[in-house]
Amino acid sequence: MALRHWAWWPAVLLMVMAGPSAPADDSATATDAAAAQAADALSRLLPDLHLREPAWDSDVVWRESSVLRAAAAGAPAWARLAFPAHEILAVATADGTRVLEAGRHWQHVPGSHELLFPVPTPLPPILDADRYLPAGAEHSYRHRVDRPDENLLYRPGHWFHDRNVEITYRRARGPADPPAIDVVHGSLPATRARLVAGRAVRIGISGDSISTGLDASATTGTPPCQPGWVELAVAGLRAATPSAVTHVNRAVAGWSVANGVADLDVLLESRPDLLIVAYGMNDVGRRDPAWYREQTRAIVARAREKLPETEVLLVATMLGNDEWIHTPRAMFARYRDELRSLVAPGVALVDMTAVWEQQLRTKELFDLTGNGLNHPNDFGHRLYAQGVLVALLGPPERQ
Repeated sequence: MALRHWAWWPAVLLMVMAGPSAPADDSATATDAAAAQAADALSRLLPDLHLREPAWDSDVVWRESSVLRAAAAGAPAWARLAFPAHEILAVATADGTRVLEAGRHWQHVPGSHELLFPVPTPLPPILDADRYLPAGAEHSYRHRVDRPDENLLYRPGHWFHDRNVEITYRRARGPADPPAIDVVHGSLPATRARLVAGRAVRIGISGDSISTGLDASATTGTPPCQPGWVELAVAGLRAATPSAVTHVNRAVAGWSVANGVADLDVLLESRPDLLIVAYGMNDVGRRDPAWYREQTRAIVARAREKLPETEVLLVATMLGNDEWIHTPRAMFARYRDELRSLVAPGVALVDMTAVWEQQLRTKELFDLTGNGLNHPNDFGHRLYAQGVLVALLGPPERQ
């Protein structure tokens, strides 16, 4: 498997984020040109991302992430897989700069869920002692469940990314395989018809920090500078259909679904053909699934009232750290179930809660997180994009 040579992509991304340097009269043209260049650059990344081969439903799992974990300094480390692996096809660092060699860097027993990394490990492992820190310690966050004297490891940015390997493997189908999961509920026939016919599709996104792309490597300026799930999904639609797909992203870090209700009229001014509503991470701490349902129902009802032809895609959030009081694990499935009760003609659901539940049967949160608490890493953002693309395009054809 070749190294990913993406040296040109960060420069393009930074240019778009910085905005145009042209005179004011030409700013719109410059912005459009920069956006077009970024879209073209991202389209060239797509084949290596395998967004149309969802990790939960493919015989080959592409670039699944795992941190290296070790019991103590100087001990061998391990990485976990979501599924038993028949054959490891490639192991590389998450930044794409190093291919790790079988025998030299890692070992795997066919049919198992783990890779062993002998000393010296190719990347620094996370030790058992790193998981919990004294209250007030640097790089930690308070409110560990039942332990006010201890904080949780919290490293937004590229700290977890720097400790991630990405593993491509062929699954060992058999009794050890976890049960299949249903990720998409309902359908969006009008949106799919527009995509198939090559008609323009405008997508509006209402969400929290996950939908802003936070802790994807693009937001930290770290190779491979992969953007978050929204940009990935839009790029995937552009690549797979003849449609001109555009989007307006009103997601804001820290927002609750109640903020989405308050902001909805502004978002609807863009007249989206499809509205994606992705909350929950900042709402589960309220421990009130019925309230969450009513807030989301209000968004759906108002959108359909103002724009009757607009369809709605709800996204049930990934899981947060189960040892943080603000993300109680038992609430996620209940909040997801409330969203599922809203599925109706023209209203569908992508269940990322189920995807994380499946992943965490054998992996741990650190393998999928970008900050240690409540954001996905690059692989997690790809999982989101894969789910959205299945909802909008249908399941991929089997080879």
